[in-house]
Amino acid sequence: MRRTARVPDDTKVVLPVRTGQTVREHATTIAIFALTTVLAGLGVATTGSAVWVVIGSLCLAGVVLELLLVRAQAGFGPQLAADSDHVWVRAGGFLSPRSVRLDWPEVTTVTLHLWRGRRNATARYLAFDLTDEATAELTADPRLATRARRLTRVFGSPLAVAEQRAHVLDQVLRDLRDLAPDGVRFTEKS
Repeated sequence: MRRTARVPDDTKVVLPVRTGQTVREHATTIAIFALTTVLAGLGVATTGSAVWVVIGSLCLAGVVLELLLVRAQAGFGPQLAADSDHVWVRAGGFLSPRSVRLDWPEVTTVTLHLWRGRRNATARYLAFDLTDEATAELTADPRLATRARRLTRVFGSPLAVAEQRAHVLDQVLRDLRDLAPDGVRFTEKS
């Protein structure tokens, strides 16, 4: 396992990010924060009250954080890539991308899960179970350890990639099967 800055987008299998959907998901929140910031500016201009300054500052911070979220989700490249030798998985990052490159022998199982959350929310994701050595190396890196522990607690695996479009993950799983050596297991769980 080796930490990398970005997942390459020129390999045999690539799970790209849907930039348009990410922008649409955050557009309403950004617009509300931006409008409230403008209204708070008008409130400061008319009343001179410090309350409007605080509200405007908080809303401006909200706009900046939402834009950073969009950048982190859509601007850091693909979520997953693979070729016959390696698998790259985006492992988080907010201000800068964090990814890992795994050699296929470090991957023991690739599982396609259907996760069920609160209020009937569902998501499909690919989880990667690793050898004990690769897991230890992943959790030894302080920049990756927190997310790996959280994913293990929630999904049962230190690395996971989510995607809402079912057919995309099905195709990625088939493509990964074609690239993986014989020792890697592939499973599906609902």
